[in-house]
Amino acid sequence: MRSPLKVAGFQMATTFDVACNAGKIIGAVGEAADAGADLLVTPECALSGYVPEAELDFDQLTDAHERVLAAAARHGIWLALGTTRREGNRWFNTALLFSPEGEERARYDKSHLIGEDFDAFLPGDGLPVFALGEWTIGLQICFDMRFPESWRILRRKGAELVLHLSNASRSAAWKVPVLEGAIRGRASENGMFVVSVNDARVPQMMVSAICDPDGCDLARAPANQETMILAELDRTAVKADFLAARRADLWARPENRDLLLS
Repeated sequence: MRSPLKVAGFQMATTFDVACNAGKIIGAVGEAADAGADLLVTPECALSGYVPEAELDFDQLTDAHERVLAAAARHGIWLALGTTRREGNRWFNTALLFSPEGEERARYDKSHLIGEDFDAFLPGDGLPVFALGEWTIGLQICFDMRFPESWRILRRKGAELVLHLSNASRSAAWKVPVLEGAIRGRASENGMFVVSVNDARVPQMMVSAICDPDGCDLARAPANQETMILAELDRTAVKADFLAARRADLWARPENRDLLLS
């Protein structure tokens, strides 16, 4: 992936119908490619539905997965796909990043589970970053936005861009300024780009947005509707001023370090 990088986010109303979800994503792939995007980002569990009301048909999910990847390959576009992944008898809430050739280049399992997540998924146990062309990126999913430590770790590992796949909708609309503030904060406090793509079901608890390293909007979706947002990201805008100003010596003191790790 090059710089400048043109990114598209598909604010999508997910369903529990895998075929329906796949059709929406395939349509969005074509729309994003026609707009000149290099990368398309979907919401959390965009393909599988979140959280599955019943046991997923694994064969159906696999078939839908392959059709979505084939569409991305036809259009020559990178795809960050929210889905559900099975490993033996274990299920994970997962973000997958695919190259235009359909190769899996990154995988992240949601670390911080919430509510009904615990009935369906196991938590991930890693915070990887991925070198893709000129960019170093990280992945986060929904509730992970509430834990700035994880985002700081990604930044300290070199992440210049974090793709945040979310499904914060259908309740608690009062959280809109809180969650949108969290995304702005994660971008500005780390001096990096954030592409946050949310589910579109009503009411949303935040809208999809692309933030620059100052935490300012490059693109922001209207609330409660399916739509596409687009922005061009320039790596030279990534910053390290807050990183350089940190008082790490304070945190390293035993009485403070123990609090950070407890």
